[in-house]
Amino acid sequence: MDRTPAFLTFLLSLASACTEPSSAPASPGTPAFGLRAEAQCPAAPDFVVTTEGELFAALAAASPGATIALDGIIGLTAEPNVTTPNVTLTCANPGSGLFAQAGGSVLALLRVSASSVAVDRLVLDGSNASDPYVALDVDGVRLTNSTVICSPGGSCAFFSGTPHAVVSDNQFRSTGSVTGLHMQLGIDGTRIENNTVTTTAPSDGPPWLGGLRVRDGANVVISGNTVRGPWANSLALGDLASSSIEQNDLAGAAAFGILARSGTSFRPISMTDNVFRDNQISGAGSAGIFLTSACRNQLFGNNLQGNADDMGAVFDVPTGANIMVGNKNVVIDNGNFDCDGDGIADPNTIGGPGRATHGVAFGRPLAEPGTSASGKLR
Repeated sequence: MDRTPAFLTFLLSLASACTEPSSAPASPGTPAFGLRAEAQCPAAPDFVVTTEGELFAALAAASPGATIALDGIIGLTAEPNVTTPNVTLTCANPGSGLFAQAGGSVLALLRVSASSVAVDRLVLDGSNASDPYVALDVDGVRLTNSTVICSPGGSCAFFSGTPHAVVSDNQFRSTGSVTGLHMQLGIDGTRIENNTVTTTAPSDGPPWLGGLRVRDGANVVISGNTVRGPWANSLALGDLASSSIEQNDLAGAAAFGILARSGTSFRPISMTDNVFRDNQISGAGSAGIFLTSACRNQLFGNNLQGNADDMGAVFDVPTGANIMVGNKNVVIDNGNFDCDGDGIADPNTIGGPGRATHGVAFGRPLAEPGTSASGKLR
């Protein structure tokens, strides 16, 4: 998409004049989202950059612990790669950030290849990139307090092999992406908290993806997030253990508010010993929650009213030893799996005033290959 100098001048003047979120008009073909302008930019960064060249020079010169502050909206023709650990990229003035120039070769608007890198209070406009943000095989990275315009042909942000990551207090905005915030392949101890993930059009990815696609980790926290719009699923989860999925507000998924397992599992049982507590799920096209390949999970206090046919939850084969308390809706329980391998079936326990039925056929999700056509997504 083309962006005119007048558009950039307007954004720059707006960012320097305001401490509230700006309402700059979007360029043609991009959503008219307000850019999240954060008032608390660092007072004394080590580098202040205003151009692409200055940004690349600062990244090359930065020592561990340095802070690089962006001043204004910087257009990119090449891909920045953060290779120094413990560097912070943030704003010099509210509303500052990055976008990819139309017709360029930028795949990732920002790539993180070092541990403990923080990206905070920036606008990342991935409209002309495959991914606005990519972090691969690094520990302890942070993406916080930022506004991210998702890629129409890719993701909102892509993390793979990133244990102890923190993704919090961001706004992810899409007009129809393949996948949303996507995290996979070793994310133990990751925290995904208080983000807003919205789409105004159906996602065009496989049916096992979603607004929050989170898999392959233990002790993961997914809490306080708001997911809106016709994502394939609001939360698409797989191969999680001892994790917490709490107080999320999920609405409008094409299929399921929470789909788990979602995609191919690489564990004997995909979802084990997780807690689903106090989630609000409505407007899902098939059911609020769909669980399969799931043992010893606990579901407490989830509000599942307002989904298709009043379908609150489905425990499909194989599931066993799961506990659901607080049900006020229809639940299909087809699980009776031997979770501990002692030769005795472990039934699910369903409590509450809702209607639980057994042995009822329910339309399972479509075929779920392990990877997408790109070979990158699990």
